[in-house]
Amino acid sequence: MFHRVKLLSALLLFCLLMSGCNGARETDAVAYVLAVGVDAAADNQLNVTYLIAIPRALGSGGESGGGEKVVEKVTVKAPSLVEAQTLLNASVGRAPNLSHVKIWVVGEKLARQGLANLIGPLTRFREFRGSMYLVVARGTAKEFIDMNNPELELLPSRWAEGVLGISSESGYYLSSQLHDFYVRLKEPGGAPCTVLAGINPDTGKDKPSAAPTLPDRAPGYLPGDIAREGGNPAALAGTAIFKGDKMIGMLTNVETRMLAILMGNFPKGFLTLADPRVPEQNIYLLMRLGSAPKIEVSLIDDVPEINIEVLIECELSSISSGTNYEADELRPEIEQQVSKAISLEMKNMLVKTQELEADVVNFGKYLRPKVKNYDEFSAIDWNRLYPQAKIHIKVDAKLRRTGLMYKTMPIRE
Repeated sequence: MFHRVKLLSALLLFCLLMSGCNGARETDAVAYVLAVGVDAAADNQLNVTYLIAIPRALGSGGESGGGEKVVEKVTVKAPSLVEAQTLLNASVGRAPNLSHVKIWVVGEKLARQGLANLIGPLTRFREFRGSMYLVVARGTAKEFIDMNNPELELLPSRWAEGVLGISSESGYYLSSQLHDFYVRLKEPGGAPCTVLAGINPDTGKDKPSAAPTLPDRAPGYLPGDIAREGGNPAALAGTAIFKGDKMIGMLTNVETRMLAILMGNFPKGFLTLADPRVPEQNIYLLMRLGSAPKIEVSLIDDVPEINIEVLIECELSSISSGTNYEADELRPEIEQQVSKAISLEMKNMLVKTQELEADVVNFGKYLRPKVKNYDEFSAIDWNRLYPQAKIHIKVDAKLRRTGLMYKTMPIRE
């Protein structure tokens, strides 16, 4: 009995010694980093830009209330992320804490050089989380962080978190988190991808990256080329495509929507089409995936064959010509127009990824159940075979709803 009491006392004492806050710091001794931008610099070094919260200003309401700026931006040149954090500590006079980082922005030049040396620390260091958003900025990450000035949010990091959280509203960009990117890097099939960011000039003029693919009226845009007057110059649109850890190309916002459909990550989005009967007029629809896409991948004489079936459900939003497409006999014309538009844009996107030799849809995962084990799948070398794949696309569109009108009448002269 006496030995049991001694053992229990020792355990209680051990618990008391192990508890506590030995590594804790007061708030005024910590610099809370909200976002980080990394750019390639000369001499194989990095320019690391930190967006640091100012707790005092946040408590007083910031620029909207107390007149103080709510964030501080500091750029440090260093050979590595670790050294940059150490130098930051010396300049701000507080211990940097990166556990609140919401978004990592990588400059285009660094992304094209390769992210192998960047991903290692991000996935290993305890203060970084796999749920952090990873973004590639056209131009430099520093410019994107400096120019990002949201009007509706107090913190730019809050804007980034919000806009990436609603990526499914249009399908024009896909939310990309660090963990997802890391997993794609390690897989034997499929290519990594991230969302693209950029700064749109305040000129009111756009520079489409791709002409509309008729009957779809929407041109393709990359961030930085979208018409804008006023508001926040920072924007997200399109996708950065990687081969290994190196960025090799980009998808426009329209091509990214096709990628979202094939990945089953497209809840809804608007579509502007040429009127089947009056081509100079437009038809506006709200479309969504009717079900997850059906994808079948097989190998025939060492040549992949990919069969895709997609169901799109639509709701009429507007008919400029006044044609009564709600009628049962005219509905098929709208459905055929939607099917044609989606099929053409999807085909163009997939041809582009084949030319880049990057399977961003990750078709390879549909072949895995047909092989015995991981080693056998790795031996297939899917990334080598994907550019040779024969792809068959079938899009079935259904007009399910007509909005708040059941019959369209033309406007009287």
